Amino acid sequence: MKALKQIQGMTILFLLIFVFAGCKNKPPVKPIREPVPAVLVSSPVRFSDRAEQAGIHFRLGHKGKSPLTILETAGCGCAFLDYDSDGFLDILLVGEPRCALYRNRHDGTFEDVTDKVGLTATGTFLGCAVADYDNDGSPDILLTGFGRNVLYHNKQGHFEDVTLQYGLQSRHPYDWATSATFTDLDNDGRLDLVVCHYVTFTPKTLRTCAYEGIQAACPPFYYEPQTLTVFHNEGKRFRDVTVAWGFSGGHGNNLGVIAADFNEDGKPDLYVANDGTPADLWQNDGKSVGGAFTPHFTNIAVQSGTAYDADGAPQAGMGVDAGDYDGDGRLDLVVTTFQDQAKAVYHNEGEGQFRFNSFGVGVGAQTKTHLGFGVLLQDFDNDGWLDLMIANGHVQDTIQRYHPPVTYAQTPQCFWNKGDGTFAEVSSSCGPAFSTPIVGRGLASGDYDNDGKVDVLMVDIEGKPLLLHNESLSNHWLGIKLMGKKSNRDGIGARLTLEAGSRRIVQEVRTGRSYLSACDPRTIFGLGAWNRPVSLKVHWPAGQTERFDLPNLDRWLTLQEGSGKP
Repeated sequence: MKALKQIQGMTILFLLIFVFAGCKNKPPVKPIREPVPAVLVSSPVRFSDRAEQAGIHFRLGHKGKSPLTILETAGCGCAFLDYDSDGFLDILLVGEPRCALYRNRHDGTFEDVTDKVGLTATGTFLGCAVADYDNDGSPDILLTGFGRNVLYHNKQGHFEDVTLQYGLQSRHPYDWATSATFTDLDNDGRLDLVVCHYVTFTPKTLRTCAYEGIQAACPPFYYEPQTLTVFHNEGKRFRDVTVAWGFSGGHGNNLGVIAADFNEDGKPDLYVANDGTPADLWQNDGKSVGGAFTPHFTNIAVQSGTAYDADGAPQAGMGVDAGDYDGDGRLDLVVTTFQDQAKAVYHNEGEGQFRFNSFGVGVGAQTKTHLGFGVLLQDFDNDGWLDLMIANGHVQDTIQRYHPPVTYAQTPQCFWNKGDGTFAEVSSSCGPAFSTPIVGRGLASGDYDNDGKVDVLMVDIEGKPLLLHNESLSNHWLGIKLMGKKSNRDGIGARLTLEAGSRRIVQEVRTGRSYLSACDPRTIFGLGAWNRPVSLKVHWPAGQTERFDLPNLDRWLTLQEGSGKP
């Protein structure tokens, strides 16, 4: 009890500091507080871990070291990417001191090609961002880390370190970069770069803190916050435009970031999940004057209702994803948080307003029992509704010694979208992986065997990664790969609206999602029992809107900008 009171006391003190410092305005939209019964149901969603039989031998772990510091338990990310452009997704796993790249052999197995393709850099790597930043047709890789970032340019399947050439080296030896994302912030056809930063952790700062005599990782408020950096892609170099474009004044302790057009004005906005400080929602309010676009961003997190939780307090924001979970055509937000905090579901009410809706949709009480990191809003059973998956695991490896029954390793969670705006937890029927505790961190999605079902890659920082093959019941589907011409090559930032009868399904193209991770840039639309022709409207980042009439389903299609009907 003493330990519990100590933790509660520290948490209250910490929250009060921020409440009195920056919480003068409560979220303008009242949260939905009515709980939804979370009956565990058997769902069509099911996964099988194929990592071992697929030949994924990469491992993470601390070899019995304890207690671990805040740096050691921050975790690592992962990615699905088609690095060799053969039409099949490969796997990138981030770690220390090396990362690993596995080539898809097209038969359900993978080959370690890390050294062969030139991914030889060493360092304390944490996250990754993947995209074709130079529009040459091959996805490039940014590795983020502690004291070192590496930008790899993909030259037809071989990677070259161009970090210094492009101006993306770490700012100082204790620069701690976490999640990052490529997105075209000014819609000029070149992908810009957003890099999150956490805290300043040096040999002179606290390594661990005492909890009832037990040493464990210290919380982030013991350290100086680091803040967001935004780079403009100028062709041969990335230029730091953080201050010039209005990004100064962010709250720091950045862990998760996502780019999405939340107000449907055709320009990507940025949401940044911060650990223990108010979140930031950067609205893209740049203007075109005389044919030239002048970028500018304003932090509207407080007035939008996304800066705090339902009680007006800062959250320990970790991972983040965006998607239209209730089918109203607007992109909502999901943010993973600390143990004893409901994982945040912010419903997009339109006109720049969000409602904290975790309890209303049935994931509030169910997620407070876990500490979440990686998160995905994805239609796993192709019924046309986005489901929810969370990778869980505590940040203190000694937590059970002073605060039982909380554990370091925790089970992942899966929530099935019931199609009525609510979720039901179905973890117990999603496969053995969801009953096995791990120290979960990175989480990425992609269809690695091209069967039309979204598979998942999950990181355990104390063991092997999980390659979760989607074995859900079959429904009709349509897979879309975009090819931009005036827009960026991958169509990142494009908004896709599929019409099937009276049903409209909205998705946006992005790779940067979740926590420290990158996903398949292709888009899968689940169609349930619908088996007739559909129509797809694509609003490209460069501004053009096209319509594609698609008579055949259950296949992958590549759509090129300029080839549809305006």
